[in-house]
Amino acid sequence: MLVKEEKVLKLLGADQPGQMEMITTPVINHHRAKIKFGKTVVDFLNKEIDSTTEDQTENYEKALVGQMRHHKNSSQLKFDLTAPVGKELVTILNSIGTSFLQQGYGKESFASCFDVWTNRVYAGDYNPFHNHSTTTAAGLSGFMWLKLPEEMEAQHTGPQRVVFGETDGQYDGWTHMAWGLGTRTDIYNLKLDGEAYVQPEVGTLYVFPKWLHHQVLPFSGPGERRSIAMNWNVVETQNEIKKIMDPNEYKDFLALIPPDIDKSIPFLTTIGGSVLNVKLNEDE
Repeated sequence: MLVKEEKVLKLLGADQPGQMEMITTPVINHHRAKIKFGKTVVDFLNKEIDSTTEDQTENYEKALVGQMRHHKNSSQLKFDLTAPVGKELVTILNSIGTSFLQQGYGKESFASCFDVWTNRVYAGDYNPFHNHSTTTAAGLSGFMWLKLPEEMEAQHTGPQRVVFGETDGQYDGWTHMAWGLGTRTDIYNLKLDGEAYVQPEVGTLYVFPKWLHHQVLPFSGPGERRSIAMNWNVVETQNEIKKIMDPNEYKDFLALIPPDIDKSIPFLTTIGGSVLNVKLNEDE
């Protein structure tokens, strides 16, 4: 038999000040950032891509998992980061990545973008389930949409709700991101979502940890689905390393630093099998 709440509170003395307090603590799996750029930025990047021919840059076809082959323009090409537009893009991406680390994870660290490439995708092309890799143990990845087929831009502009029971092609060309395995019954068992289907939107950039698996679903119909993708290494600060390590680990780390090292350059080392790039304190 259910007992009225006020009777239980009085019976246990829980109605007295300081006798019953509740704190709900979220346990977050990861953070993800969404940045929206305007048309001017998108136009600059598209112009740079359109003016770059395949023989002017590196073809990433053999280095990436993307299956881009159904159109004469299907390709994955390196974005030149030494050109004026590329240099400006890196500056912006480094600022975004560093802010993401600091705001999302509270880290005294810096993001260093070292690779950007274009994905020119047409009907039948797709990108299978994968994640990215970086030189450093911690790393960030991202992608930004620059152009979409008219059909993909026009359809389903209302609230997103993933319902696969309808075969209307709503999710054609969408990006699927997954960080856990589960079933629909997990919702009733108080388990949080482990995946998301993201609708492409021109000018939108997503940033996430490099380990996050994702894929691009195929689509049909005319037009190009264009995006750029990128990776950042994470440069830790010495203060951040000190927060993460226990005293003995930190002592071992300090012993690895050569006495005559140039502290203006990040110190690249391996600790416990993890590659770390650390900006050392200048005054120590």
